[in-house]
Amino acid sequence: MDYENIATSSELPSYSPSTPSPDYSYELSSGERLLENTPHRLQMLRPSALYIRKEGATTVILNDQEEGTTIPRYGRQGIISGSLCFEQSDNIVEVTVKIKGSMDIFVSEGGAKSITVFDVSYPLWSQTSVESQPSICPAQIIFSYVLPTTFTAEDDRVLPIPPTYNSPHLYLAGPFARSSYVLQIIIKRPRHPKVAIWPKTQQFVTPSYLYNGLIQFTAFVRISIPFHYVPRTRAHRPIIPFSSFLSSIKSAPEEWYQVVAQLTSRSGGTTKDPLHSLLFVPSHRVYGLLDTIPFHVQLTGDVHALQELFLSGQEPVRVQSSSESQNINISDISLDEHIRLEVSLLRQVAVSYKGSKSWEDSIIGKGTIWPKPPHASDNCTSKAECMDHVDWEGELRCKETITVGGFDATNIHVKDFVILKILPSKSKSPIQALRITVPVRLVTDSCDVAGIGLNYPAL
Repeated sequence: MDYENIATSSELPSYSPSTPSPDYSYELSSGERLLENTPHRLQMLRPSALYIRKEGATTVILNDQEEGTTIPRYGRQGIISGSLCFEQSDNIVEVTVKIKGSMDIFVSEGGAKSITVFDVSYPLWSQTSVESQPSICPAQIIFSYVLPTTFTAEDDRVLPIPPTYNSPHLYLAGPFARSSYVLQIIIKRPRHPKVAIWPKTQQFVTPSYLYNGLIQFTAFVRISIPFHYVPRTRAHRPIIPFSSFLSSIKSAPEEWYQVVAQLTSRSGGTTKDPLHSLLFVPSHRVYGLLDTIPFHVQLTGDVHALQELFLSGQEPVRVQSSSESQNINISDISLDEHIRLEVSLLRQVAVSYKGSKSWEDSIIGKGTIWPKPPHASDNCTSKAECMDHVDWEGELRCKETITVGGFDATNIHVKDFVILKILPSKSKSPIQALRITVPVRLVTDSCDVAGIGLNYPAL
């Protein structure tokens, strides 16, 4: 090996200490800009009140509830925690906690069925499980269990467990859907059937055989507490406020979702000069139950076709003509006298069983709508090129009674839509009624703009 080519330590570069790193600050300095930010989301305060239920000689206490609540409430991965207090515990043989979720459905063609979402039991205390004898049940038992998050549906899909829900069931022969949850406390005591004093709680007696051949009757006291399961879901994007739709559609077209439909004549075909209806809603189409959803409606087409629509049965609008151009003004038209616009939130509940499927629609929110002032008319070089449009804006919001968003549990599927209806107000109107449907998803919580560090200026 040649050692002559190996550099000696004297030939290595001299070491110089590096300059100290600059002080860290989360605030931007001059000349810096924020590329990406994932701040910690603000946590909602957990309820701290107690739910207390007394049945006979047993008291059930549940933690982390809203003040004054009559039905306990839990969210996704909710922890059912609390304690049991017994006034008489010396004769208790066994205590069990049972948590059950179920879906009840009805379809007129397929019948009714109750589907178990989950059914889990947790033994709290048992006389046979205690090694030291004799054993006496403690006067107070503390428990804490986490709710399941998924279940296996009939089609073998693993789905999130559905929220507590009860369909409106508007029609007697219509479908019915309900998902419900219950917490049960089962207390086992020995009891003689003839001398027993029956409490007001649900109780049933079964015989059990002892080792000496005698029969001992055992009473099971069951305390059932229904609870609401409300998993929270949040919109991933906020609804950006715009002061003007026409300016926003030019500066930020990606913030709007557009649906276009062509109006048809009463004869069944398209009009001679086609008219189109455009509906615009916020592009992400995931909205919170408390969100105010803006929308924009536009009728566009040949200006003479618009005149025919809004002035059917009346004298035509005066058209100012010149040798070079036409100037057509529809600003004096009373729109409500000719067509009626309705924008609403529609909820569809679909129930399927034994190959039969039925659904029921209900309106869960009605929009307010107002016309926009007509824009300045354009000069047209020829009649065929005269295009114009009429605009409306509005806002849409869910009813306050709606507390559950859409979900899919195979047998029960809840979907939501934004619906636009254009209805002719007069029988002589040249067009047929039109309906535009936009699928949307409603979630429990709005996007937390402050929590994710977004600040959108009004455009």
